[in-house]
Amino acid sequence: MTTAQSPLTAHGQDVAVFVQHWYDILSSHEPVEDLLPYVIDDGLEMAFPERTLRGHADFRDWYTAVGESFGPQSHIVERLRTDEHDGLVDVEVTVVWTAKNLSDGGVSALRIDQSWQLVRDPADGTLRIRTYRVGDLNPA
Repeated sequence: MTTAQSPLTAHGQDVAVFVQHWYDILSSHEPVEDLLPYVIDDGLEMAFPERTLRGHADFRDWYTAVGESFGPQSHIVERLRTDEHDGLVDVEVTVVWTAKNLSDGGVSALRIDQSWQLVRDPADGTLRIRTYRVGDLNPA
């Protein structure tokens, strides 16, 4: 994984940890309750090819559907760029997602570009996802 911050901030490392932890939770398919603290509810916009999520209820539905469709999976971060400004963190990430399709047993491996915007709580610095856009899906 390559990580670049522009400009370099003291918070850059916690963003990388946040991103990696998010993917680790997704990869191990932890309960949805473990993921909800990572995303805002009011004002959330997570744009996937199949649908756009606008809050915790949408996220729960999407996560259930993904869990029913895909078995063992992994997310490997290949590239991470961050830019922090005014309590917001813009993130560009490239991740390689590998998963087994439970309906036919096939395995997919895709390189996916994503752009996120995180909000940082001014009181304690906690990061949460506000926007999450999945870009191109390319064979890995």
